[in-house]
Amino acid sequence: ARVSNSPTVVSNVLAGAALAGGAGLPLVLLAAAMLLFYTAGMYLNDLLDLRIDRRERPERPLPSGLILPGEAWVVTAGLFGLGGWLLWLAGGAALLSGLVLLGLIVLYDAWHKTNPLSPLVMGLTRALVYVTAAFAFVPHLSSSLLIWSALLTLYVAGLTYVAKTEHRSGPARFWPVALVLAPAVYAYVGGFAWPVWMLALLLAAWVGRSLTFVYGPQRNIGGAVGRMIAGISLLDALVLGGAGAWALLPWALAAFALTRWWQRHIQGT
Repeated sequence: ARVSNSPTVVSNVLAGAALAGGAGLPLVLLAAAMLLFYTAGMYLNDLLDLRIDRRERPERPLPSGLILPGEAWVVTAGLFGLGGWLLWLAGGAALLSGLVLLGLIVLYDAWHKTNPLSPLVMGLTRALVYVTAAFAFVPHLSSSLLIWSALLTLYVAGLTYVAKTEHRSGPARFWPVALVLAPAVYAYVGGFAWPVWMLALLLAAWVGRSLTFVYGPQRNIGGAVGRMIAGISLLDALVLGGAGAWALLPWALAAFALTRWWQRHIQGT
């Protein structure tokens, strides 16, 4: 389930809700629903990759017989269903947005091996967490939320493309760097105050450090991607600062720290 990355989903919810001015009990419902969707999506990925895993990764739980496919299908459907019920409690608009998110999750899991745009689809699933959280509080999406959702999409797509282009030669292998740095750049040119610039600097420094494991002499692509996945929570912290939701900022930073700690015990990639 890649559970070590799950704190970044919670910080996504906080950022999306903050962009809509939301707070309170609905945040708990939204966070729980998105975590259920995230976990179900990971299980579905293994189910749809079962034929390939039987050939290439026979030691994994499903191909090894540790877990029966029928059981996994029931659990996956149950997690999606429970997550949808929680979204229904959060509001009809949140539920509709969640159903679109579910569709994107299924699309990615079913067609990520040969789809050249799969990193973009993955990025859109994270952006839909912002949108779903916002719809629990407001009926319409603000321009700020749409901008930050687009930047989150670029960041997640970029970290995925980084891994795909690291074997290329020449300048072409560096273009995804622009995607992962786009949120920090926007924070500097978007007219924000200096505290937000400091958060942007933190994100940029973390991304730069992560990229040394891709373009440096000692390559560790999995380590780089895992670090940038944890950096999603730093991006969320930047969003919270830009939205003026400073009270929620410590939670996003804690999600980053928890993700990094958890990745040392359970691989994030």
